[in-house]
Amino acid sequence: MWDEADVAPMLPDPEVRRMVVQEQPALPLSYYEQHVPVPDGWDDHPCSYLLFSPPYDDLAAEARDRGWRVAHLPGTHLHQVVEPAGTARRLVELATEP
Repeated sequence: MWDEADVAPMLPDPEVRRMVVQEQPALPLSYYEQHVPVPDGWDDHPCSYLLFSPPYDDLAAEARDRGWRVAHLPGTHLHQVVEPAGTARRLVELATEP
């Protein structure tokens, strides 16, 4: 579980921060180690990747290599919580780009 102090830099609003900390599930390590089956052809439709922060630059590059649309919305790991409307707007733009 995240400690409130750990997420404070990502979530400046104290109320939002408390909500995220309180609502996070406690999952065992095995949850993160499991293999997730991926069906054949899952990415044969247009896909997009919305990048928030530099730690995910490699994943954004991989998405570009796959021919996906990639956009950057400057933020942190949990930016969708910090700016939900702006994040949703950018996702809709990505989904509707030709």
